[in-house]
Amino acid sequence: MNHRRGGPPRCDAKKMTMRKLTYFDDDLVSRFDDDDEVVIPPTARQLRIARGQQNRRGKSASAVVRNYLESRRDHQLQRSAGGASSSTLILNLIKVPRGALFKKEYILQVIGQYVDDFKPILLKTEKNDLTFFVEDDETAQAIKAISRRVRHPQTNQLVSFLVSRVPAGFAPLSSNDKKALLEVMQTRYNSSEHALDLGELNLDKAFRESSMHISLNRNNVMMSVVDLIDKHFGDITALSVKGNRLRFLDYFANLTYRIKNIQILDLSSNQIDHITELEKLKGWPVHTLYFENNPVCATYASAEAYTSAIHRIFPKVTLLDGIPVERAKEVEMPKLDDEQYTIPTSKPSYFGTEARRALIEAFVVEYITIYDSPDPKNRKLLISAYDEDASFSLMAENLPDAHEKRPFFGNYKVYRWSSHNINYMDKWERFREKVLQKGAVDIVVELGKLPATKHLTDTFVLDISMATDKVICFALQGFFVDGEKQGIDDYKFFCRNFVVKCKGENKIAILSDMLFISGVFSERVQRYKALLSSLMKLPPNLDGETEQKAEVVGGQSSIPVTGAANMTAEATPQQIAASGDANMQQQMIDAFCKDSNMRPEWSRKCLEDQNWDYSAAGQAFLTVRERIPPEAFQS
Repeated sequence: MNHRRGGPPRCDAKKMTMRKLTYFDDDLVSRFDDDDEVVIPPTARQLRIARGQQNRRGKSASAVVRNYLESRRDHQLQRSAGGASSSTLILNLIKVPRGALFKKEYILQVIGQYVDDFKPILLKTEKNDLTFFVEDDETAQAIKAISRRVRHPQTNQLVSFLVSRVPAGFAPLSSNDKKALLEVMQTRYNSSEHALDLGELNLDKAFRESSMHISLNRNNVMMSVVDLIDKHFGDITALSVKGNRLRFLDYFANLTYRIKNIQILDLSSNQIDHITELEKLKGWPVHTLYFENNPVCATYASAEAYTSAIHRIFPKVTLLDGIPVERAKEVEMPKLDDEQYTIPTSKPSYFGTEARRALIEAFVVEYITIYDSPDPKNRKLLISAYDEDASFSLMAENLPDAHEKRPFFGNYKVYRWSSHNINYMDKWERFREKVLQKGAVDIVVELGKLPATKHLTDTFVLDISMATDKVICFALQGFFVDGEKQGIDDYKFFCRNFVVKCKGENKIAILSDMLFISGVFSERVQRYKALLSSLMKLPPNLDGETEQKAEVVGGQSSIPVTGAANMTAEATPQQIAASGDANMQQQMIDAFCKDSNMRPEWSRKCLEDQNWDYSAAGQAFLTVRERIPPEAFQS
């Protein structure tokens, strides 16, 4: 609207023509029309009145300004959305940077701990970010308040929540349409069976008689249906949306965060053409599913493939399209804190033969001695330990422990910079050559860039997983420190997987070297040392095979190793003690008293309960330590 001095206001021609078109289609209302919807800022007099009423109403003048700014912001958002500005819905967009890597389940769990009745809208991943909408402003502000106050348990990274207000992209149903929709839904609700039938909703008699176009494939209608189900039909266990021409289930999936116990679901005779749409409903305990007459069903070559695809999403389905099917077998993974599962008993390092033990131990000693040189540049001496086609990769990731927080150490960034973690491929996939070293020269150059270290050889555990005439695979794990500090709080755990090959002339060279590093808490160090103490009392794990003379090249010299004769099988300390040998039992009791600080009678009971398996008794002691009475311990 233009104004001129001394005359009536001058109308904008464009506005006039656009306003004409709105009589035919409300969606063509121009954003220029919004200029007529002026939000008047508060005057100085209004601010003075607000200050005077502050004590009576508890509302400050700043609140008036804040409300004005919020109204103006929403008004601008409505204008930017186009169409009829007065009907545009404004929602709060929540963005979680790197949320896809943190996993959706963890993000929802964190928010649920701080926010009551949390109901996300259109939760999805965009690249590596997790995004969703919330309608309630208070919920959005509550989520914003926990931003950067929570750390991810595995990566130790702060979780951020970015909040902004954006147009929803659809206009809500009018109050009359929503009222009519509710009345129809009530007629289709079976309270005795907790079932809601929304099949072919657009063909309902009430809508046809009123000439209303209410179709579930319209986003605003689906959102209204989800809202009404949440408010009025929250007890349903059976739901049918048959024959509604649904192709995408994004808006329908909002129901999974509001209704948790859908057991019977009918999605048949729609237009779903990809199984990923059905995956958006994963989490419902569906045991009866009707999914026939969807285009995606024709893409499966057999009934078994079709059933298998359904079971990957709804493993409890026993009736599919009216046909009984065998329920998918659930593979329950044991948890370390589950009492019905027991952790396998730890055993000493496995070598297979005494000759192989001498071979690998000599290699490890020489390799670690050179690696722990005060000057990391001296690691170039390891070049002859690597094959010319060898590869090296490093992965730094903090292991979870008994604490909510995660260990953090000074050189963490140095290791993470070169970390080749497949869980975070987005960080290095464009320059993988920088985190994956190939060739002996590149490997020793990379090793020279890592901090100086000192490995604690008394914490080493070494296992050979495969051994042939040409290749040997083994893993070495333990603790080390780097930098100047040498305290227990600065320990780092490492696990190094080597693949070496025999090059002939009784020499071996590294083909693959994969290094894993994690910070640890002192409690983990104590548990690890207790485990080592029990392992030291057991004989080495050998097969009793004979091996010929061999020598290993590590660094600049080769170490000859003579063969070993066949070893006769000897009874283990556990077998001797379990057979009733009082001398062996007393030795184990004395050792357990020293390691656990318990009295002899309590140590005996713990060992007897585990059939004199020292390692298992140590694990059992660590598990129930907090529940052992004080009188069981030595003063």
